[in-house]
Amino acid sequence: MELISMQGVTKIYRTKEIETVALEGVNLDVHEGEFLSVMGPSGCGKSTMLNIMGLLDVPTEGKVIISEQQTQQMNDGAMAEFRNRMLGFVFQSFHLVHSLNVLDNVELPLLYRKCSEKERRELATSVLERVGLSHRMKHYPSQLSGGQCQRVAIARALVGAPRILLADEPTGNLDSKMGGEIMDLLSSLNREGTTIVMVTHDEHLAKQTGRIVRFFDRRGRCSCKTGLSASLRFWVPHWRS
Repeated sequence: MELISMQGVTKIYRTKEIETVALEGVNLDVHEGEFLSVMGPSGCGKSTMLNIMGLLDVPTEGKVIISEQQTQQMNDGAMAEFRNRMLGFVFQSFHLVHSLNVLDNVELPLLYRKCSEKERRELATSVLERVGLSHRMKHYPSQLSGGQCQRVAIARALVGAPRILLADEPTGNLDSKMGGEIMDLLSSLNREGTTIVMVTHDEHLAKQTGRIVRFFDRRGRCSCKTGLSASLRFWVPHWRS
C-alpha cells in the first residue's frame, strides 16, 4: 500500500530577480512499512523533498498524498493537526530545547494534543525506555553525548506514535559507533512497523535500508533491493535571471 505519494512535485523559490528551481517534476511513492533512504550530492534538493513530504513546506506545483489524504486541500490548522498525528521528525542537529530536561523535551509534541499531564508523562517515559534513556530523564541536553541527544530526538519523534518517521541526516553529527547505534534503533523501529524515509550521505547506512533513491545532476534513479520501483525526476537547483 502506498502511504506517501508525491506526484509531479516542483519547488521554485522566487525573489524579484531570481528563480531557484529546487525540485522539478518529482514522482515518488513510499509504501507502508518501508525503510527508504535518499542519497545525492549536497544542494540537489533532498532536504527540500523531505520538508515537502513532511508538510513543513508546500510545493509550487504537484500533489503530496499521505494516507490517501490530498494535503494541498488542507487549511493550516488541519495540516498542523495531521502532521502532528501522522509524522515524526529527526534532524541532524537534534533541535532539542536546552532549557528543558529530557522528559520535557520528549513531551513537547503532546502539548498540541488533548492529553493530561499524567498521560504525557507516561507516554514520554515509555518511549525513553524504548530508546534506552530511562536513566537520563532528568538530565539536560548539555549533559548528554551526541548519540544520547539523537536518541532523545527520536523519542520525541515517536511519542505521538506516528506512522511515518522522516530523518534528515540523523547520524551526520555522530561518530561511526554512535551512528551505527542510531541506525540499529531506526532499523528496529522499522521492523516494528514504522515507515521511515531517511536522507543520508553514508553509503554504508543506506545499504542497510530496503530501498535507495539517488539524486543525480539531472535525473533521479531508484536503486531497489526489494524489487520496488519508483518514477523519479530530480534536478539540481538552477537559477533563472
